[in-house]
Amino acid sequence: MLVLSRKINESIQIGTDINIMVIDVRGDIVRLGITAPQSTQIWRKELWDVIVKENQTAARASSSDNAPALPLSTFSQLSRIPTVNVGEHS
Repeated sequence: MLVLSRKINESIQIGTDINIMVIDVRGDIVRLGITAPQSTQIWRKELWDVIVKENQTAARASSSDNAPALPLSTFSQLSRIPTVNVGEHS
């Protein structure tokens, strides 16, 4: 794991097209601004963990029913999870 220290308005660059900037720090809350291509999916880790667990459960259930196996990339109940449109801010 790479550990970096950044101050407000400082950023890190990931590859050529992802930039993460520290917007604000209040106590133990850090606000980050992420600039990335719109095709890049960005998930909060706790939601990603739920999606992966549900996919694994669904894959096990479908294989035990002799049904076609679902690929792990098939997200169950995805429409209930709010997403954020990532783009340039004006």
